[in-house]
Amino acid sequence: MQDAFTIIRQDLGPDAVIISSKKVRENGLIGLFSPKKLEVTAAVDETRQEKPTEDVKDEHSGGLEREVAEMKKLLNKLTNSSYQEPQPQTLGRWRELLLQMEISNEVVSQLFQDVGDPGQEVSQQQIYGQLTENMITILEKDCSKDSKIITFIGPTGVGKTTTMAKLAAQFSLYLNKKVALVTIDTYRIGAVEQLRTYGEIMGIPIDVVMTPKELKHIVDKHQDKDLILIDTAGRPSKNSAQIRELKGFLEQIEVGETCLVLSSTTRGRDLLKIVEDFKIVGYDSLIFTKVDETEILGPIVDVVSKTDVPVRYITNGQNVPDDIEEATPEKLAKLILGAAHDA
Repeated sequence: MQDAFTIIRQDLGPDAVIISSKKVRENGLIGLFSPKKLEVTAAVDETRQEKPTEDVKDEHSGGLEREVAEMKKLLNKLTNSSYQEPQPQTLGRWRELLLQMEISNEVVSQLFQDVGDPGQEVSQQQIYGQLTENMITILEKDCSKDSKIITFIGPTGVGKTTTMAKLAAQFSLYLNKKVALVTIDTYRIGAVEQLRTYGEIMGIPIDVVMTPKELKHIVDKHQDKDLILIDTAGRPSKNSAQIRELKGFLEQIEVGETCLVLSSTTRGRDLLKIVEDFKIVGYDSLIFTKVDETEILGPIVDVVSKTDVPVRYITNGQNVPDDIEEATPEKLAKLILGAAHDA
């Protein structure tokens, strides 16, 4: 309102008076993401100029009084409202959306590097394009590991067994690889039977191991296979004893790649705690499951930024062998920003 008052005085002169003011949005897509603007209607009081010369002094005094009264009114509005410095119309809205997606302030600041200058109007296309580019840079990690033995670790209930079955089907049915499945998950009721069922359908051998020594023996037995996939029991990240027990199993073999499986439905703060706790075991890549069950996908960026570990796969359903795909940085960035745009 202060800026509007200054502009009115410059354009219409000291005789200008404010008739009305209201907040409005711009039309179209840009207006959807921009804060409301202030529309002020003003006019010139021409009756002043028609008065005799002797009345000029009194008229000036009256005009000054009106201006003072108007200024008091404006100052009162500003004092009694939560006035904030206006931001470029779309940048502020995008920042708000990314924070709502549970991306940390630190990472949001990285994403907004080179996205327009302060006070500059930037188009939706420009913002989306630069944010996508910056997010790809954060998500781009070395993911070139080609391993014969892949182990799946993670907390309970994230879908490790189903994810492993999907990959086993992809490799055996579509790529004609000789695959073996091994499980050390003897804690969860039905876990072994679930895996046996998948193995029978796909014609893949299944082995259940109870001790680290058995694991080494089974892995040695399957050296003729192109790929050995190892399922593990879910471990609460807070239970350091169970995580160390898992580490004891994996120390008996030469694990080519260890995938930490995480659920996209887990809160961002909890995800960061999980990836920190599982560092005891060590992992080379990430798999995010259940991306179809949430609209809040921002924590994926935070996890990659903190761990410096790539996302290998994402899953978006329970169907085996479908509902799994490779997670390229480009695909992830579009998925996350698309969810933010639709929020």
